[in-house]
Amino acid sequence: MVPVNPSAVHNLRDAAQAPPLVMIVEDDPHVRRPIVELLKLHGMRVVEAANADEALEALARGEPNLVIADVMMRGKPEGFDVCWKIKTNPATNHCYVIMLTGLSDPCDIDNGRQRGADQYLVKPVSMGMLWEIISKLGVIIMPDVRAETPPARLN
Repeated sequence: MVPVNPSAVHNLRDAAQAPPLVMIVEDDPHVRRPIVELLKLHGMRVVEAANADEALEALARGEPNLVIADVMMRGKPEGFDVCWKIKTNPATNHCYVIMLTGLSDPCDIDNGRQRGADQYLVKPVSMGMLWEIISKLGVIIMPDVRAETPPARLN
């Protein structure tokens, strides 16, 4: 796990009145579905992208508070490229990015850091751990939402 980037941490409580918007970039629907359910359970709005191209198109339509992206997806570009484009664009560089991947080599983790990822998580990750990381980044649940985190795991 890559430590939280202190320069990117800010509290979204005073941002907009709308629930946080999270983009999930994952080509495997069996991995994407539990993440979407977790976020919706906590009152967040969710945009799904099955590949990096879809993610980049969706970014042009709106600025999410958080992007959770797989690294290896079918075709090019990949998740690292999405992260880099988010973090180098002044309109989106405030966005948190969590890289969620099966790549555990230290070179891959360093690549994620160099591309600006706020967190780098290696699958499998429990939904409880993912929610804890999201909470620490400052992407918050709405005050009236009270829900238990489902016990599902990402493989």
